[in-house]
Amino acid sequence: MKTKLKEITDLTMSELLSKEIVLPSNYFQCFDKYAKTVDINIDGEFFEKELSELILNEFNIINDYVNDAAKTIDNVATLTLEAQEAIKEQNAQLLKDLYSQIKNLQNELQDITNNIYKDYLTKANNKKWLYHKYLNKDANYKENAIIILIDVVDYNYIAKTYSKLISDNLLVYIAAYFKNKFKEEKLNFEITRFLDNKFIISLHEEDLDSLKTLLYTTSSILFNTTLKSNSGVIIKPTFQYSITEVKKDESFHESMNALLKDIKKK
Repeated sequence: MKTKLKEITDLTMSELLSKEIVLPSNYFQCFDKYAKTVDINIDGEFFEKELSELILNEFNIINDYVNDAAKTIDNVATLTLEAQEAIKEQNAQLLKDLYSQIKNLQNELQDITNNIYKDYLTKANNKKWLYHKYLNKDANYKENAIIILIDVVDYNYIAKTYSKLISDNLLVYIAAYFKNKFKEEKLNFEITRFLDNKFIISLHEEDLDSLKTLLYTTSSILFNTTLKSNSGVIIKPTFQYSITEVKKDESFHESMNALLKDIKKK
C-alpha cells in the first residue's frame, strides 16, 4: 500500500508541478486518475482499512525515531557531565573512554539522520532533506546554486513492461554513477531523489559551462552502456536533463517548472 500511494503521489505531483494554481479538487481528480492506473479504489472499504493500518504503522515508526533520539540525547547529557568531571579531575583514562562512547553516539545520530533524510532505495537525499535542510521555510533557495534535474524517462515504461525491480535497479545504477562521477571530479554536490524517476543535483561555486560539458559526456557514456538483468532483460541507462543557475531566495518550484518544461522540449 505505501509503495502504491507513493507512486500515485509522485505521478500526481509531477503532473501538477507545472500548474501555477492547484485547487484541492484538481489534486483529488489527478490522484484518483493515477490511483486507477495502479489498481487502487480509493472509495472502497479495503482502501480505508489499509490506509488506517498504514497511518498506524507510520506513527509507530515516528515514535521509534523519537524514542531513539531521546535515548541518544539522554546519553549525550550523561556523557557531558562525566566529561566535565573528568576534565576537572584531569582523569586522562576516563576522557579516553568517554571519547570512544562519544564516537558511538555520533554513529547512532547519523543512523537516525539517515533514516529520516535518505531515500531507502538509492541512498540519495529524499524530499524531507530537500524541504527541511536545503530550502528555507518558504521553499526558496537559501543560497546561489546550480541545479540539475535528471529525468529517467524510461522508468515507468520498464516497470510496467518488465518489473519494478528492474526499473528500481536502473535508478540505483544511475544515482550511483552520478555520485561516483561527481566525486571523481571533486565537485561539491548533493543529489536528491525528488520524484520516483527524477533526481535533483545541486552544486555550489562551480562553472556552468564545465558542468554542461560533463553532463553531455556522462549522458553519451550511459547511452552507450548496456545493462542486463538476471532474467536476461537488456536496457540502456538513459536519461534526460536540464541545468540552470538559481539565486538566493528564488522559488524552488518555479525553477523546477522551468527545468521540466525545458526537458519536455527536448
